[in-house]
Amino acid sequence: MSIKTRLGLIDVDKEEIINFKDGVPGFEHLKKFSLISRPDTEPVKWLVSLEDADVALPVIDPWLIVENFSFDLNEEALEKLENPKKNRVLVLAVVDLHSENVTVNLLAPVVINLDKAIGVQLILDDTRYTTRYPIKTGT
Repeated sequence: MSIKTRLGLIDVDKEEIINFKDGVPGFEHLKKFSLISRPDTEPVKWLVSLEDADVALPVIDPWLIVENFSFDLNEEALEKLENPKKNRVLVLAVVDLHSENVTVNLLAPVVINLDKAIGVQLILDDTRYTTRYPIKTGT
C-alpha cells in the first residue's frame, strides 16, 4: 500500500508495519509506524507514522554514537515486546535535528521486535545517558 508521509509517498508492505501499542512519547495516539531508509540521510533512518503524514522521527543506531552503549530490557519491556530473541531486536535512538547542536536521545531508545514487528520506546533509569547527547556541533 502507498502511504503519504512527511518524506513523500512511500510503499509499505503489511509486514513492514511496526506496531507501538502505547505509541511513542509525545505521540501516544499514533500506533503504526514504518522504518524508512534514505540514501541521502544515511546513517539516519526515519520512523514514519502511517497515521499522521506530518510525523517522521529521525533515528540512528546508538552504537554509532556510543560504542559501548548498553542497557537491560526489564520484564515489563520484554512483555510489551512479546519476549523477543536477543538477536532479533533492533535498537534505535531518536535524533534531534532542530537545535543548533544535533543531539541524540540515548535515555529513551526505541526497541523493535523484528519477528513480531512490535516496538516500544523505553525510558531508561541510567545516569550514563541523556536525552540530548551531542553528536554534531553547529558552526
